Amino acid sequence: MNRRLATVAASLLLLAATVATAGPATAAPASAGELAAVDDFGPVSVRGSGSTVLTAAFQGFEGDPVQISVDARAATNTDPRSTTGHFHVRHVHTDGRLVADFEGDITCLAGGGREAIATGVITRGEAPWFPGTELAGTKVALSVEDNGRHGDRMGWVWGVFGQPISDCQGTVPFIRTTGGDFSVRG
Repeated sequence: MNRRLATVAASLLLLAATVATAGPATAAPASAGELAAVDDFGPVSVRGSGSTVLTAAFQGFEGDPVQISVDARAATNTDPRSTTGHFHVRHVHTDGRLVADFEGDITCLAGGGREAIATGVITRGEAPWFPGTELAGTKVALSVEDNGRHGDRMGWVWGVFGQPISDCQGTVPFIRTTGGDFSVRG
């Protein structure tokens, strides 16, 4: 294993350990309308895409563009079996080489206020930056905070590197988008 790959793997494991001990993110409703939406446990959805440029916190990947798109919905916020949807993730290095590109099916969706967490399973993809890494069948968690047009935040946890991912649990949306727009309802 070369030094760069070892550094990236160690960084991802540190991020995974931090996320695993932090627990699930929940959003507290701020208004009477949001309280009513939570009380009746109606439909929930998250749609849209967001792009960002990775910061120095992503050692070895600083400056890399990442794009995430999600289209997911659930009949209620209390029955994950009613969830349907799809996600796509693309990460390219600053030199233009593909780091990872994968997509899959959303299997659980939970929302509250302006935030949503969607978990899913990768159905196909590639990660040439990490040779020998099998993507298909692994879980991911995507989190979104809808702050209106071009002010959103997103976060993620990849099960590819051994991080434990439970249905409808993920990290807080930790990075601001630089493009795109997410819409959270429910």
